[in-house]
Amino acid sequence: MPTFANSSLPKPHSWDEFEKIILSVAKIRWENPDFTRHGRPGQAQQGVDVYGRDKSDAMIGIQCKNTTRGIREDTILAEVSEAEQFKPALAKLYIATTAEADAVTQSFARQVSEARRADGKFEVSILFWGDIWDELTRDESRLFQHFPQLKPAVVEVAAQAGPTHDQRLFERFKTELAYEPAIRLLNLQDFAGAFQSDFIRPLFRFADSWGTPEHEFIDPELQAALASFYAEAREMASCIAMRTVPIGDGHLRSVFPHYRREAGPRDDHTLREAREMNEAATAFVPKYEAFLRLCRSKLAT
Repeated sequence: MPTFANSSLPKPHSWDEFEKIILSVAKIRWENPDFTRHGRPGQAQQGVDVYGRDKSDAMIGIQCKNTTRGIREDTILAEVSEAEQFKPALAKLYIATTAEADAVTQSFARQVSEARRADGKFEVSILFWGDIWDELTRDESRLFQHFPQLKPAVVEVAAQAGPTHDQRLFERFKTELAYEPAIRLLNLQDFAGAFQSDFIRPLFRFADSWGTPEHEFIDPELQAALASFYAEAREMASCIAMRTVPIGDGHLRSVFPHYRREAGPRDDHTLREAREMNEAATAFVPKYEAFLRLCRSKLAT
């Protein structure tokens, strides 16, 4: 049965958002509402972003690293060294990261922690994203504070008429990024030739506007799929925007700045640009179709 704990949602993009999540997690984990963020942007923080005391009155410090790709060993050592300056002295330092659990990193942190404990210094541990998410889902009020899209909609006594939020959002998606003309262009166009500028604009508009909370599904599976597809759409839009230019009166775009039917052979660079765009488009279209089918199966529209 799906639960909040096994839901998959996009990780926070900004360091500020991540620190706020860690503050909530600290209050939950150590059952102390007095945990607080350390200072403000621009101030020296002595390697600690969030701090407070546990039930035994020991000082806990947390350093936040919004690093989805993991934490290097030299980064761990640097943060430990920096946290030595924090006053009063810490009993334990946690390094919180948006990265998934990694056995190598855990082993290194354990070795560092054991060596420090033997010297009477504060211990060190890593909080990976899975640990953070598990703690956050223990308190639904704090979970909804950071992920409001998970909050169940209030059900009225009388049966609600009309489509749900997710159904309306899907209809909006199908309107704003319909198969015609943008996806058909990506499906059929050979980017060695010019194409109509207007045909690709729906993809550009989608990439510019859909990365906001108002464009989020309530269903966790649909939202995770949308987040993944949106990232792919931004990559596709960026690929086209960076590798093509308007030509003539601007109604056409091409990888060749001076596209003309009578032009001579293209250089290797522009031919490679066109080939890579074709490959990117070929990979992107099935992802659009898969997302469309998932929404239809879940929303029965």
